[in-house]
Amino acid sequence: MLWDEEDLVRVLGASEQRFVRAGTYTGRSVTVVGGLDTTALGAAFSALQQAYPVVTCRIAEDATGRGYLLRPGEHSLAGMTASPGDPDIVRIPAEPIDPAKQLAYLDVVLSDRGRSRVTLFAHHSIADAGHCVELLSRLWDFYTDYVESGTTTVVPHDYPQSLEWHAAARGIARSSISGFEDVTRPLPSEVAVIPPEPAISAPATLVRPRRIMLDEAATGRIIGLGRYPDVTVNGLVTAALLRAFASEKSGDPVPLGCLYPVDLRTRLEPPVPRAEGTNMAGLASFAAEVDRCADILELAQRISSRLRHDLAEGIVAQSVLHFPDYFGATRIHSLTGHVAVTNTGAVPAFRLPATIALTDYEIVYLSAHPRPSAGASAAVTFLVYTFEGRLTVGILGGGAGVDRLATAVRDELTALAEEAVNS
Repeated sequence: MLWDEEDLVRVLGASEQRFVRAGTYTGRSVTVVGGLDTTALGAAFSALQQAYPVVTCRIAEDATGRGYLLRPGEHSLAGMTASPGDPDIVRIPAEPIDPAKQLAYLDVVLSDRGRSRVTLFAHHSIADAGHCVELLSRLWDFYTDYVESGTTTVVPHDYPQSLEWHAAARGIARSSISGFEDVTRPLPSEVAVIPPEPAISAPATLVRPRRIMLDEAATGRIIGLGRYPDVTVNGLVTAALLRAFASEKSGDPVPLGCLYPVDLRTRLEPPVPRAEGTNMAGLASFAAEVDRCADILELAQRISSRLRHDLAEGIVAQSVLHFPDYFGATRIHSLTGHVAVTNTGAVPAFRLPATIALTDYEIVYLSAHPRPSAGASAAVTFLVYTFEGRLTVGILGGGAGVDRLATAVRDELTALAEEAVNS
């Protein structure tokens, strides 16, 4: 070990380990209009670090690449970084991002155009979508307190636990079914061994997914269609995305496998508050022969029905206990080639002072030390969320065909909104 035993908080669970290898940070980036008070925002980030001490922790790896959550080191924590720039650009913070030093960073791009950009990065091992949005929400709470009263109240939280811990605390056991069988493939022998570390570490990389945004009217029509018998909004949007991906493939119908996370916070008993869990998503899968000439509602019904079944049978709740078979050094199966759909739902309205407003919100990813993958490789990942009543789909991956795929996604979502008018 390269650290003192008293520094150890705990070994990371499999649900958290899969983000250690690349040093993956999930980011939430917002455009701010109005007079942003950087002094108050810096103080707010400091308050956030005090309130959620897990973001001041660090991650260490042993010789096998296994990750360990450690208490803060002796070095001073990096605070907010702010400097002039183009607020239309999401950037890597000037302060070098290093999971071995701390697990959250705040970057602010200032301009004289009446707009700024604020991006919060949180290491994905300790913050999924729900936890990251909670951190961002509390950041703006602290900021508003400082702007309006010059002070705030900080109540430190305990370290959040993994989904495995929460499952064990509720007596959830691993079953013979993972729930991923429809998208599971044999693991090729040449990828069974984790690739060696590069001699020179690759520089940090930031990925800003291509986005397709609907207007409020079209979004409202799709949400209304979600009241159609035996479907959900998630099922409808997932069906549209599978059809869009299938349109880029030859043949009809096109066999596709879909894998998507399901936030279990509200589905466990008792429920788990956002800040008490790190990565609280079980995984669900769906496979189908996608026929673009068929009724999209029928496909949406099948997707929705499968998820209802897997939730009711407890398959999703115990899916995390199968993660070691699919991710990391002990993996024995492959999920390569699946379509991933991550639906994080509606972005909450943040508490803000009257002096500013948020006009845009997007999800980005940053790899602090990119390395060859040791887990499932999606053909493409779709990120779905709603901000201020507008449905947004981000495309992560897609390669050279991302422009065509973006057009296909827009066409399918537009058609889905029109379907609502005719239903």
